[in-house]
Amino acid sequence: MAVSVPIDYFTTEPLPLEAARAWLMLVTNHPAFSVERRQKAGQRMATESDARQVCRWATLALLESERWEDAIVLREEAQGGPPAFPVYPY
Repeated sequence: MAVSVPIDYFTTEPLPLEAARAWLMLVTNHPAFSVERRQKAGQRMATESDARQVCRWATLALLESERWEDAIVLREEAQGGPPAFPVYPY
């Protein structure tokens, strides 16, 4: 469930505050984040008025979710055995 947004989206020009909050909420809905962390992010976001800071948080959250996915893939590859899905020759 990767969020397919380039990190440059958050770092080149600051988004409006509401858009930055919406993206951060979308990114934290990733399975890498527990319900408690999502709630904490929501609380901190509600009090933050700097769009740049919210964009920084979104960037960090996106990087963390990517690292989580990479770790899951490596763990699955290390298990061995047949692949869960067949390889289709396209």
